[in-house]
Amino acid sequence: MKTTRLALVIALLAGTGAACAIHIPWEAMDDYDGVRVVMLVTPDDADVLLNGRFIGAAYEYADSRVALRLASRANELVFRREGFREQAVDLRDYPSRRITLRVDLAPAAGAAPAAAARPEAPPAPADRDQAYEAKSEPLPPLPPQPPAAQERFLVEVALTVTPEEAAVYVDGRFWGVAPAAGTFMVLRLPPGKHAVAAFKPGYAPDAREIMVPKQEKYELKIALGK
Repeated sequence: MKTTRLALVIALLAGTGAACAIHIPWEAMDDYDGVRVVMLVTPDDADVLLNGRFIGAAYEYADSRVALRLASRANELVFRREGFREQAVDLRDYPSRRITLRVDLAPAAGAAPAAAARPEAPPAPADRDQAYEAKSEPLPPLPPQPPAAQERFLVEVALTVTPEEAAVYVDGRFWGVAPAAGTFMVLRLPPGKHAVAAFKPGYAPDAREIMVPKQEKYELKIALGK
């Protein structure tokens, strides 16, 4: 009888310990495991600023393979695009360490030009028997129209960088981290000269100047040597 009671007490204590282990909140270790942010932004070529510093365009972080990696959620992202309202996102508002942002930038408000006033009708002739001689009157000039925004021509540059997780800089600005081997990152650059550099600890850095031709697509491969 005593043996049975002792066994029941041991089982009860073991179950209580297991329950306590199961209910440890996972979010308590969230910041230590790091944060990954996927950005689905419209328009997707909006500039991304991390704590006030430009880190690239939104489409560069639109996939889980190239998600923005941060040590914690104590960061702020700002999305900017000409012709749209700026939008800021505080990552501390998201409890998960795998964050997918869906941001639709609202167009900036613009004043429509005022409609031109129509000329008044000519006065009726005093004598109906007398023929009225119509005279053409000049229309008031139309208000000047704003110049059309020049459409930006961007080239899709398929950049392959090995090894993975190498830091990539374009024109002196951090562009992103190279994804896993066998995949590539797509950049959208205007035609002309650009400075491209890749760095990773333990490898020789690669810095070069490239000429991006005015065409729809362009390929570039960088392989860092140890």
